[in-house]
Amino acid sequence: MVKVSEFSFPNIVTAHAFNGDRSQVAVCMDSSEVHIYQRAGTNQWQKIQELKEHDLTVTCVDWAPQTNRIVTCSQDKNAYVWTFDEIRNVWKPTLVHLRLDRAATFVRWSPNEDKFAVGSGSKSIAVCYFGEDNDWWVSKHIKKPLTSTVLCIAWHPNNVLLACGGADSKARVFSAYVKGVDQKPAPSVWGERLPFNTLCGEYESLANGWVHGVAFSPSGNELAFIAHDSTLNFAYPEHNQAVSIRSTSLPFKSISWPADHVVLVSGHDCTPVIYVQTEKGWVTGKKVDDSRNTSRPISPSSSSGNSAFNIFRQMDSRKQASAAGIGGASSSTHQNTITDLRSEGVSGQGFQFSTSSLEGKLVEWSVSA
Repeated sequence: MVKVSEFSFPNIVTAHAFNGDRSQVAVCMDSSEVHIYQRAGTNQWQKIQELKEHDLTVTCVDWAPQTNRIVTCSQDKNAYVWTFDEIRNVWKPTLVHLRLDRAATFVRWSPNEDKFAVGSGSKSIAVCYFGEDNDWWVSKHIKKPLTSTVLCIAWHPNNVLLACGGADSKARVFSAYVKGVDQKPAPSVWGERLPFNTLCGEYESLANGWVHGVAFSPSGNELAFIAHDSTLNFAYPEHNQAVSIRSTSLPFKSISWPADHVVLVSGHDCTPVIYVQTEKGWVTGKKVDDSRNTSRPISPSSSSGNSAFNIFRQMDSRKQASAAGIGGASSSTHQNTITDLRSEGVSGQGFQFSTSSLEGKLVEWSVSA
């Protein structure tokens, strides 16, 4: 059984990130601002803050659950770390010394929340940490052998290894060890000596498609990545083995590995898909958004009015195709490409995750075991 909670924003949603207790969410809406919403009851959200510092479109956002810091990156080649001033009730930005000459594309906090990594169009990854001597966020760059734009990033559970994928059709694992910040990692299937910028693994999909998403397994011993050739791929460095699973759907854009035997993917097909590992290997995905198994409460919206004019105006602002509009809508919860997927947690009863999409919806899913 799948339970769904959904909310519609006035514009498209390109990325989202929740705070630690999931009472607030930061949303990128294809603009230079990041909007923060707070829960205002069951299935209701209310805008409470706007983060305004970037000059161009914000491409990604991440929220550290323990330190309660937000990091944003943008096409303006900058990143900011935002800390909340409880006395003034405002978010204060701190500029990060990225040293990029192209747009920043993706950002993620490390598990210990003492570093974050920023992908870019500069064929590099900026690994950022707080420099006590300089009293601001500084960066070290991973460059070789990257040959194109970095599209996605994922941290290993040990806080040192970093996976990335990009427009050069490669998924790679690097060491992002920073002396003075990290403790020396224990030997693993990815290597023993791991100085900064060490290449620990390089993989590609069947048809060399752009890599849109990467994820480590909970143990960190395996890597999964999705590519534009509609494949889900697994790398097993311990056995020097890679497995590719072809999909009949449109390409995936986001991936999460919440449990050892479960992988979540979503993308251009407008519905999340679950892949499950069995004794025979990974079983081809099952779509989560099945109307026969989905319990869906009434979806409120932050916009008002039901007139035909408002409907067409909303379709235009959310970049909806006419087929997903009046008369042509599918039965799925999302009516357009899912742009972001975030895993919320795993329990004995199942797991939870959230998705956002180009038609402006934020959906929280709860899937029973």
